[in-house]
Amino acid sequence: MYSLLVFVHVASALFLGSFLSLPFVVHTVTRRTGKERKAALQTIISFTRAGHYALLSLFVTGGWLVVHYSAHPSMLWVGLSVSLLILAAGLIGMMTKQLKQISTEDRPHLAKIKAYSWLTALMIIASLFIMTNRQLFS
Repeated sequence: MYSLLVFVHVASALFLGSFLSLPFVVHTVTRRTGKERKAALQTIISFTRAGHYALLSLFVTGGWLVVHYSAHPSMLWVGLSVSLLILAAGLIGMMTKQLKQISTEDRPHLAKIKAYSWLTALMIIASLFIMTNRQLFS
């Protein structure tokens, strides 16, 4: 069971890690027009929806691993890890809402989307650092 949980956890983390490229993908949307832009925005919306499933999977498998297979991690580590992932989930949700609103506009302003995508990438990098360096918080 442990190896299956680790596999699902790592696969979810890898998918969430692909959000690190999102700021660069959003930047290319500004150069597209018409149907190309709408298709790109719909693809990013689908991608963010799948990101929420990856985050849910990370929460479930990470919680299971901590509760059943860990030697009592520090509460600071647990709190920071959960907080950063919740912030990333919130940013992804806010980005999805903005993407849905601007997918109908002819000349969308992507400033908020760019900011949310960069903040999401930073949250993911910070959570990756904290989760892989658990001994810093013992």
